[in-house]
Amino acid sequence: MITAIETVYNGCKYRSRLEARWAVFFDTLNINFEYEKEGFEIDGERYLPDFWIKDWNCWIEIKPNILRKNYIQNDEQDKIITEKVFRLCRKLSDNKNDVVLLIGGTPWIDGTESLNNLNEKDRFSFNYEIIVFYPKTIMESCNFNEALKKTKFSIEMETKGIFNRLSQEFYSSSETNSLYWFIQKQYLENPHYFKKPMPEMGNTKALIEADKIYYLNRHDEENIHWKYDLCNDKYAFKIIQNKMYLADIFDAREYQDKKLLKAYIEAKKARFEHFK
Repeated sequence: MITAIETVYNGCKYRSRLEARWAVFFDTLNINFEYEKEGFEIDGERYLPDFWIKDWNCWIEIKPNILRKNYIQNDEQDKIITEKVFRLCRKLSDNKNDVVLLIGGTPWIDGTESLNNLNEKDRFSFNYEIIVFYPKTIMESCNFNEALKKTKFSIEMETKGIFNRLSQEFYSSSETNSLYWFIQKQYLENPHYFKKPMPEMGNTKALIEADKIYYLNRHDEENIHWKYDLCNDKYAFKIIQNKMYLADIFDAREYQDKKLLKAYIEAKKARFEHFK
């Protein structure tokens, strides 16, 4: 079993070196944060989130692995741990009516050791992914614009035509990667999974139920996106014209802002005090 190393950075003792590296990342970007600001007991479970980000008005939980990958693997222990993390993040978001960012991985990208010799054609591979938990009442609205108005969360999503579960188009469009497109595809390829007729475009509840049925039949377990009301599970940070966004992980691989690259570099090369 791997044991986390207690680490001192900037006068604060962090429970792990990974948390300290994320603190370096936030500091390099001049983002105000509090480490382990407040603990909660929610429905009999105690939970102490890692960071409160004042500038973004959200909680952040840091984990060492990209949890989406852990969950889809067959290791039962990994699934139990991941389920607990998801459950606590969901409860915190709903009870505090705040956004929670669950970050799995380390704050850097492969192949970037300095700001010299950068090329606009560069594409980057991230060592982390962000899962976003909006309050459940917002998720159930299925309306991204309405969701943004109801939260003080200050980071926008740079969708760039990419659908997510808060986009109305996700349910009312037949374009590739919309839910209607996906369900229609499964009705054609796997009709034995379904007993009811194909839902109409825009019928949000029926499309979600069809997706749940498909996933259960295909994977013999509940779809984690609907179980925990996840907006999406593959985001990364992206700065556009000095403003921070959450971008789909594939879109975020484009040429990076130098401020963001510097934060990744500083977090990776940081050296710390630690305790046994």
